[in-house]
Amino acid sequence: MARFAYRLWFKTRRFPMSGRERAVIERAERYTVLHEQLPVAVYSWGAGPTVLLVHGWHGSAANFAAFVDPLLAAGKRVLTLDQPAHGDTPGERTNIYEIAAALNAVTRAHGPVEAAITHSFGAPCTLMAIKDGLSIRRVVCISPPAEVETLLAAFSETLDLPPAVLARFRRLLEREFGHDIWDRLSPSHVVRDLDLPALIIHDRNDRAMLFEEGEALARAWPGAQFHATSGLGHNRILSDPAVIARAAAFLGE
Repeated sequence: MARFAYRLWFKTRRFPMSGRERAVIERAERYTVLHEQLPVAVYSWGAGPTVLLVHGWHGSAANFAAFVDPLLAAGKRVLTLDQPAHGDTPGERTNIYEIAAALNAVTRAHGPVEAAITHSFGAPCTLMAIKDGLSIRRVVCISPPAEVETLLAAFSETLDLPPAVLARFRRLLEREFGHDIWDRLSPSHVVRDLDLPALIIHDRNDRAMLFEEGEALARAWPGAQFHATSGLGHNRILSDPAVIARAAAFLGE
């Protein structure tokens, strides 16, 4: 059971695009960036200072469709990708290290990035990429986790893992990634010494990533701004005009 949970932890799912999302994606310049023999699907719109959009687990570049035109109107170039094992990028399983490496590979191929906007698990992936050399001036984190332990607890609850199985599952993760994985990969620990202006946006009714996670990350991040919303949940927050306007305004400060 523990090994089944371990395999499932890294497995991704794909969901179809809506008509609105597809219409925006079809307007993009599309590329592939070959990263460690993996053709990463990349999408670009417009010209100007580049804003990188980083989707969450089980997501795709299309999740940020509503952000594209407002950012173009603000004079930005919009760059995003389907992460490994997501969207049109091949694969069935991935992890934070592979995603962070893909982010850096894409930005190396397409020039400097001024800012990033992330959703959910996109936040720890982007922070890992920053630790590995991604240079940006500002970041917006929407619905982010603060602790890896929170992700593990939600996963365990979904599978209804008995305590003994969960303990074995934890040991498998630590054997692969190190005993300090819980601190080393947790955003609230990564950002403590990070000198980077940040805006964290989280909805009070988010059931997939609890509101308290965003609050905790804002407290841990020196100088971070926190913006709370209500009634948008985990995914609809990405299409809310007020949220998009708040994010765009922060990037323009």
